[in-house]
Formats: sequence, structure tokens, C-alpha cells
Amino acid sequence: MPDPLAPPASPGSFDAAAFDAACAAAHQLAMAGAYQTSCDALEQLLLDCPPTELRRRAQTLALLAHQYPRLGRLTASARHATEALALAERLGEDGLLADALTSQCYVYGQLLMGRDALESGMKALAAARRAADPVREAWALNRVGVAYSSLENPVQACASTEQAMEIATASGTPEVLFSCQNNLAYFWLRRVEDAQALGRDAPLLAEALASARRAAEQATERARRSGSPFQVTVALSNLVNALLAGGLLDEALPLLNEFGHIAHDHGYHTLAIEADMQRAVFLRLKGEPLQAARLLTALLQAATEPPPKLRRLLMRALYETHKACGQYREALSWLEELVGLDRQLSRDNLVLQTEVILIRDQVEQAQARADSAAADARRERARAAHLESEQQRLREHAMALDRAAHEDVLTGLHNRRHAEFALPLLVEGARMAGQVISVAALDVDHFKRINDSHGHAVGDAVLQQLAQLLRHRLRSADLMARMGGEEFLAVLVGIAPPQAAEICERLRLAVAEHDWAAITPGLVVRISVGIAGGALQQQQQGDNLLRRADRALYAAKRSGRNRVHVD
Repeated sequence: MPDPLAPPASPGSFDAAAFDAACAAAHQLAMAGAYQTSCDALEQLLLDCPPTELRRRAQTLALLAHQYPRLGRLTASARHATEALALAERLGEDGLLADALTSQCYVYGQLLMGRDALESGMKALAAARRAADPVREAWALNRVGVAYSSLENPVQACASTEQAMEIATASGTPEVLFSCQNNLAYFWLRRVEDAQALGRDAPLLAEALASARRAAEQATERARRSGSPFQVTVALSNLVNALLAGGLLDEALPLLNEFGHIAHDHGYHTLAIEADMQRAVFLRLKGEPLQAARLLTALLQAATEPPPKLRRLLMRALYETHKACGQYREALSWLEELVGLDRQLSRDNLVLQTEVILIRDQVEQAQARADSAAADARRERARAAHLESEQQRLREHAMALDRAAHEDVLTGLHNRRHAEFALPLLVEGARMAGQVISVAALDVDHFKRINDSHGHAVGDAVLQQLAQLLRHRLRSADLMARMGGEEFLAVLVGIAPPQAAEICERLRLAVAEHDWAAITPGLVVRISVGIAGGALQQQQQGDNLLRRADRALYAAKRSGRNRVHVD
């Protein structure tokens, strides 16, 4: 029996039924919590989907945009959502429009682009209602709640999510119903924090606590029925927070233990840190603040550094814990650390927002070019029927230009055109923010020998797998591009050349240790990397950094290849 995740053999023999079955199988993997495996399968399907299959390409892009935020890849989600939206508008299908806009709303909300998020969410809701699709309507309202939350309006976030939950309950769709219940618990917890911070009266606080607990219990019960350990851990996180906020320590402890065990056993790194942080809060509330402070400090100093947003929560918990102990000097120290981290998070978020806006502008420009080409084609078709075949060729060419405008077709990375456009903007943004920057030029050693010995098909497979290694080893915020042939570029904002060298050295080792023989027996692949960067001087240009990185790359080649060299 054929593997349901196996994509069609080639564009020339596209099997629509096999493609649809593979998409459905990838979606089932995501529902079980295997988001990375699901996204890898969908990306491969997208590579193999012919440009003429507009609807299937739009569906696949929308699925990826929906799932990538679970992996922390917000800019990838934004890019795929924007591309799906352009195709849906061309097709004029409200269902696809709702899917693309719903994902776009969520990622904008996560990037604190609240107005953009709300606009996309309302458009998604209108499209879902035009399509008379209650499931899509529930998803759109759910994401509108996220948009309101990013606008610091948890009251309206709760109202939108409760409306979404009513529709989801009537439609009987487990995935959206769980998301509504879990989000509702989170939004009520935000209202608990607001009530505590503003000293609101006891009845309001009690209502918020009860509502947060009720929604979290419903989400946990549904997650247990789903059989997804990922959903269970996410739901338990909100439920434990609700119980701790209400001072119900005895009820929280067994659930906290369960949450920690599942998160650690399944390798959910971020959730495992969150469980340990909740344990520290439990200890503080139980009257053991010194032990809580030791646990929080250990989490911050762990070998695997917590993500920035979670690190912020740890610092805030340390500030509150030391203040509760009367250790005001230590509390002030952590508060100062927290302020510094907030500034860094704001700068990082600005970089992400800039990249998302660039992506949106590029797709819109490509869409405008395609619309212009389509208008020309319509005029030509009206003028003479015999030009229909030429008009079809122009439309297909316009679609290829859409993709080529920003993406390398073989690897899925950005292409040279995008890199040359984005690099000066990133350099200028880093200069204005007072950040360091590193530019890395990467080249496959003896790539011509690989092509000559094994064939160009093997060479293409090497470049595709190398692109995957780049994605896995670098941050989603880093610019990654294929400059042509076997040459790649990476731009790391906020990272100095010594740290960039360590990152690239780990990448070099990963390439050296990769199972290249799985492509063809005897295949060996090595890379050389040249790095330039540091603190930016006034009027320093991106092309100068690129020349220095190329010079460092040539130095690595001259020194024997398979190494990292810093200019």
C-alpha cells in the first residue's frame, strides 16, 4: 500500500488524489501534535505541486500558515498566509480567503500588529459568512479574539471567543472548539491579572477566576479525549495558572505534576520550562520563596536558554519572589534586567514586523503585476480568439514571476533578488537600533565534483537538504537566501561575528554529520563559511558587508575548505 504522505512522483505525472490524501495525512499529524513532521511534509508537497494547481497550492499554503506558529516560525506563517491570500483572491473562493485571512490575523496578533490583525480577522469573518461555513466562521471569530488580546482588550477578546465557541459547539468540530476553550481560559487569566493589578473589587476578581478555571477545565477535558499530549499540556498550563491565581494549591499540585511529566517526557521544551516556572510560583505561594528563587534562577541559567518571552516571565517571577521575601536589592536588580529585556524584545519584534511588511509588499507587488498581465490577456482575448493560447502562456509566466519575485523554487529560501532588496533595510534597521549584525556567505565545497560524479538531480537534492539544515539551525527572524548555484547567504541581526561563527560552526558540523549517503551511496558534502559584521559604522552599506563576507569565504576556501572564517 503506498505511503499516504508520499507526494506525486513529478510535476509531469501529477496525481491529484494522491496529493489530497497526503495533505489530509499531514493535517492529521498536526492534530496529533507532530507539527514539525506535518510542516516538512506540506513543504515538500508544495514544492511538487504544479504552478497551475492554484487551489491546491492555496490550500497547502493556508495549512502551513495555520501550523507554523506552533513551531515559533511567525514570519514563515505570514509569508505563506499572504501567498495563500493572493491565490484565493485570484480564485475568488471565500472559503480559501477565510483560511488565509484567519492565519494572517493570528500571526499579526502574535507580532503585536493589533490593527492589522483585527482588520484581517474581520475580513476572514466576512468571507466565512459569505461561504456559509460555520467552522471557518468559528475560526475567524477565535482569531478576532487573539487580535483584541494583542490590542490589550481582553474583555472583547473573551466576548469574540465565547461567540466562536457557541458556533464551534453547534458545528461539532473538536479542533476549533478546543482552541476556543483554551484561548478563552488564557483571556480570562489576562482579566485576572488586570483585576489584581488595578485592585478591582473582589466580585470581579472572583468572576474572572471562576471563568478562567471553567474554560481551562473544559479545554483539559477535551484535550484528554483527543489523545493529543500536546493539547493536554497546553490546556493544563492554563488550568494550573487559574488554580494558582485562586490560591488553590492542593488542587493545583497533582495537575502541575502531570503537566511537568508530560512536557518533559514528550520533549516540549518551552512547556517544560513553563511547568517548572509554575512550580516556583507554587513554592512561593506555599511560603517557600527562597526555594522558589533558586528554582527560577536555575531555569534562567540552564544550558538551553529559554525563549525570550518565557525568559521575561521568569525574570518577572524572580522580581516578585524576591520582593515577597523582603530582598528589595535583589528584586530591584531583576526589575532592571526585566526592563532591559523588554527593550530587546521590542527591537526584535520590530525586526520581525519589518520582515512581515516586506513579505506583504512583495506579494502585493507580484499580485499587481499578475493582475496587470491578466487584464492585458482579457483585452487580447476579446480582440481575437486565436490569441487564447498565448494569453494562457502569459498567465502561467505571471504565476512563475510571482514565485520568483521572492523565493528560490528549488530550496524554498529567499532568492538573490529578495536578499539584495532586504539586506540594506536590515542593515539600516540594525544601525538605528544600535545592534550588531553578521553576514555569512556559505558555499558547498567541490559542488561541481558532486554534479559531475552523481548527476544534477543529486546536486539539487543536496541543495534542498542543505536549505532544510539552514532553517533548522538558524532563527526564523534571520534572512536566509540562495544567491545562486551552491552559494547561500545568512544575515543575523543582533548577533556579533564571534557568536555567528559559533552558530555557523554548529551548522558546518551538522552538514558534515548529515546522512548524505541516503541520497546516493558514497555522497559526502562539506561547506565553507565566511563571516563579516559587527557594530555598524555610519553610512556602512550592506554590499560592503557582503563583499567582506565573500572575502572571508574565499579565505576559508584557500585554507583548505570545510571551515568557518571570520573577516
